[in-house]
Formats: sequence, C-alpha cells, structure tokens
Amino acid sequence: MPQNNSTEHEAMHTTLKFGEPGHLEFVEQLNNIDVKIVGAPSIAEFRKTISVFMMNTWNDNLRYEFNDDAIDQCIKDLFAGKILPTGMETIGITWTVAGLNMIDTTHLIRHRLFSFSAQTHADRDMRDDLCVVTPGIMANEEFYDRYKSIVRSAHSLYVDMMDSGEVNCLDARTIMPRCMDHFYITRCCIKDLIGYCQMRADEQIQTTVDNVVAMKLWLEVLKLYPFLKGLVDFNKPDLYYVSQCKAGKTNIFPPNQKNDLFDWHPDQFVHPKGRDEFPGSDVYLNLRKELLSQIDAI
Repeated sequence: MPQNNSTEHEAMHTTLKFGEPGHLEFVEQLNNIDVKIVGAPSIAEFRKTISVFMMNTWNDNLRYEFNDDAIDQCIKDLFAGKILPTGMETIGITWTVAGLNMIDTTHLIRHRLFSFSAQTHADRDMRDDLCVVTPGIMANEEFYDRYKSIVRSAHSLYVDMMDSGEVNCLDARTIMPRCMDHFYITRCCIKDLIGYCQMRADEQIQTTVDNVVAMKLWLEVLKLYPFLKGLVDFNKPDLYYVSQCKAGKTNIFPPNQKNDLFDWHPDQFVHPKGRDEFPGSDVYLNLRKELLSQIDAI
C-alpha cells in the first residue's frame, strides 16, 4: 500500500502534463535539423593523442613529445590512408542531432560502431512535440492539409488517452505518427564519423535528411579541424549507386547530372523522374548550396 509520510522524494526526471491541451506545431524539416558537436579534443589534444599513439611504435622507449613537422606528416599520412588507420580511433567525438523523424532515427542507429543516447518516448509526455514535415509534402496543399488532419487526430487521441487514466503512457504513445520530432546524442570516433558522412553524402540512395545531417555534421567537424577538409566530397559522383544501376539493379530515382555516367532505362527506377524534379526539392537544393558554400569557405 502507498504510505503517506513527510519524507521528501526526488523529483521526477519527466514533467507531468496531465490536463494540458498540448501544443502541436508543424515545421519544415530540413531547415530545422540541428547538429552540434558537444565533445571533442582540441587541436593540441588531437595532435598529442595521435602522435603518442602512432609515433612510438619503432622507439625503444615511450616518448611524449615530437617535432611539429613530424606530427604534421603523421596526421597527413594517417588520413591519407598511408599508415594504419587505428590512430583515427583515438579521436572521440560526441554530437547531437535534432529534427529527425522516427524513420530518420532508424537510418542513424544502423551505424553499429556509434554509441547512442536517445530522447525517450516512454515516461515523457509527447503532447508538446513538434511535427517535422518534409518539403515534398508541404509543397502540395491538398496532401499537406490531409496530412495535418491525420496528425492532429492522432495527437488528440494521444492526449485523451493520457488524460483518461485508463491507458498507460507506454500504450498511448503507439498512436503517435512517425513524423514527430526526435533527437539523439551520438558518440563515435573520427574514423567512423568520416565514413558516416561519406556514406550519407549519396544523393541518390540516401534521403535529403541524411544528406543534410551529413553536411551539417561535416561543417561542424571542419570548424574544429579545418585540416581535415577534402576527406568528404559532397560533389563527387555517387559511385555505389552508379555501380548498382550499371549492373541493372532497381533504384528509386534516375540519375541526377553528376551520376548520369551509364546507360539506363526508365523501367529500372521506382519513379520516372529524378529526386530533384519533385515539388519541394528547391528547399533541399538551396540549403545544400548554402551549406557547401560554408564548407568551401573553411
């Protein structure tokens, strides 16, 4: 039986919102994606760690100080793939990403070499969460109106079930659509971060959200470590896509200009027109241009 006494209990981690109407807001997704690096070694720490880790192998005794030119060459060789890549695993990066929907989060957590801390949807009341909408849906007034109607209906039912006292929060959350805003906190090494950005730069197989997260993340990396510029190229052809299409495999979209490097037939693709030809694609293309301009300026 519950006991009434004067003992003070620690406050809940969550905020109770029973009886509140909730605030449902619809926002365009791509420009609301936010990526921040919250933990990373300084350049001095970066150089120290890599030099001690990589440059002691042939020494009779451990050394902790090295010539700057030798460190520069070691780092250059390391990221050029001329020496063993394990030194890159010593540089840990912690970063946050917000503005994902639930489909986007599944793309993120496929990277099994990353460690994750996720926004909970268990004992956290979701009634004030944003709905992040892709530009392609926003571009069509009729479909967007129907979309909002469905989300509002699901949101209203969620609030009613939570406030009823008859449905617990673990069950009530299952009505909420996958388009609601999510954030993740991610930990990885610089080697795997580079691989992530290279993979998610693909503009034929990956989503526009994946592309934007990769560009924004790489921009934040270059603000810290400008000497890594050039390791991720967002303008190069998407060679995995090209090789798949050349082999006759089905893909979602026909090639865009940079990937039109092979003979193809429209029947190979789910859609007869390219990704950048759909309504709303200008939002991505303008944001891409802005982000790549910032990357180029570093």
